[in-house]
Amino acid sequence: MSDVEQIQVVPTRSPNEVPPLPLSGSTMPQRNPEPPHQARSVSGRMIVGPGIKLKSEISDCDTLVVEGTVDGTLTSEVLAISEGGIFTGTAKVTDAEIYGRFAGELTVKGVLHIRSGGHVEGTVEYGCIEVESGGEIAGMISREDQPGQYGTGRR
Repeated sequence: MSDVEQIQVVPTRSPNEVPPLPLSGSTMPQRNPEPPHQARSVSGRMIVGPGIKLKSEISDCDTLVVEGTVDGTLTSEVLAISEGGIFTGTAKVTDAEIYGRFAGELTVKGVLHIRSGGHVEGTVEYGCIEVESGGEIAGMISREDQPGQYGTGRR
């Protein structure tokens, strides 16, 4: 019995020729296709991470979490500024929770929480306010008495 080696001959193709499709049952790796681009109705949560600087107008965002730096305008349901986060500009939101720094014009139709270590300065209008020991607020501050388009009207 002789040792016979089988050699598969593959013809060469020109660069313009389309390679043949693999046969059924082939073990050729399959690439998962990208899902089609479509609008999704998921919660519009945006996070500006630590070390990120964003200068922008932000709208159609349910929740903005600021861990880095944002300079701009915001219309949203919730603004959350983490410890070390900075927001400078104008924000109109339903609720806000501030552990970091806010400077500018802030309108909160619902509850403004300023946590220990949080600092808010500028023109501030709120529906209800809670300032923890160690939290700071400075500037022109007033209570919003009318439920508005940005909030739930809760007090």
